[in-house]
Amino acid sequence: MNAFDLEVSNPFPAGYDRSYGGPGQGGHVSEHWYIQYGMDLGAPGGTGVHAAFGGHITRLNTQNINLSAGKVYGAEIFMRSHNDRMGAFFTHLNSLPTGLSQGSQVTRGQPLGQVIATSTPHVHMALVEIVNGQYVGVDLYQLFQSTANTTDTFTVTFHQDGTTPPSYGGGTNGGTGGFGEFGTLSTVYEIQGALIALGYDPGTRDGISGPRTTAAIMQFQTANGLVADGLIGPITRAAIGAALVAAGLIPG
Repeated sequence: MNAFDLEVSNPFPAGYDRSYGGPGQGGHVSEHWYIQYGMDLGAPGGTGVHAAFGGHITRLNTQNINLSAGKVYGAEIFMRSHNDRMGAFFTHLNSLPTGLSQGSQVTRGQPLGQVIATSTPHVHMALVEIVNGQYVGVDLYQLFQSTANTTDTFTVTFHQDGTTPPSYGGGTNGGTGGFGEFGTLSTVYEIQGALIALGYDPGTRDGISGPRTTAAIMQFQTANGLVADGLIGPITRAAIGAALVAAGLIPG
C-alpha cells in the first residue's frame, strides 16, 4: 500500500513531568501491540489527555474507569485515523468527555479524559500501523517525550511496510519557530539537524530515533553537564538552543 502522512501533536500540551518506560521496557512485553508498544507518559492526576491525531473511536471500555490500582485500571480507548491505516490505544483515564463513545469522530487535540491519580500517574499510549490487515506496532516514544508540553504539530510518514515512521516539523508550530532553521527542536528530525550542526554524529538525518541519535544526545548532555539520559526534555532542548546561539548558528 502507498505511504501516507498524518498530522500529529502531543497528548500532553501541558502537564507532562516524566516518563515511566517505552516500548519493550518494564511491563511492556507482550504479543499484543497495545502493550508491547506502550509509552507511559507521566503527568499529575487530573491532567488532561488529548487526541494525538484526528480519527474515530473503534472501541471504548469503561468497565474499570473507577479503579486506580493494578495493571488494568481506568478507561480504555482504541481509535483509528480516518483512513483506518493506523491507530492508537489510550488507558488509565477517567473523566471522559460527555458523549464520547464507540464511533465518535475525534479531532486532533480534542480532550479524551484525565490522568488517574496514582503513585505513578501516567497515561499508557501505544501506536500501531495497519499493513495489509496486519497490526504492526510503532515506536515514537522519543518523539512524544521531546514534544511534551507543546502544542506543536508535526508530520509522521507511515510507509505501510513496517518500518519506523520518520517525523518532521510541520503544521501549526512545527518546523519553524524559536530556533531558526532548526524549528522548535521538537521533532527528532530537528534535533538531529541541530546535533549535526554542533559537531555531533546522530547518523543520517532521517527523523528516526535510533541508537546513534540517542548516543549523540547523551554525548551532548555529558559535554554540557546535563543528566545523560538520551532524552530530549525541556532542559536539554534549551541547552541545545543555547549552544546553537553560542556557535553563531542562530540569532541570540
